[in-house]
Formats: sequence, C-alpha cells, structure tokens
Amino acid sequence: MTGLKISAAALMLLAGCNHLTVATETERAICEVIGNELPTRSRQDTQQTQDEIGRLYTAYEAACQGHGGLIP
Repeated sequence: MTGLKISAAALMLLAGCNHLTVATETERAICEVIGNELPTRSRQDTQQTQDEIGRLYTAYEAACQGHGGLIP
C-alpha cells in the first residue's frame, strides 16, 4: 500500500496544476510514470482496497487528463 499512498500524494500535487493550459513536459512525464505504476484490482482484494484503488483511478483521471488509457 505504500506505493498507493505515494501515487495518491503525487496526484494531489498534480491536481493543483492549471489544466486550462497545455500540460508541461514534466507533468506529462509524471502522469506517465504514475500511470504505469497504478495498482490493479484482484478478486481477492478486500472491499476497502477495491474502493481505495477506485478513488485513486478517479483522482488520476482527473489530474492526468488524456492519460486515462494507462488505468489498468
């Protein structure tokens, strides 16, 4: 779960970026790195874990518009 917390923290930082302008190369790189590290769901996950992953996916999609295809 540590990776999940790190990714969530990085997404919160990106959420503050102004997405009315074109994303910077740095923002794109950060989104790609985080997107490639997003956790996958498993049938063995607890409901709490599934919910947390779902919230992370939602936050990622909001902060990294245009990178939703990286969500597993």
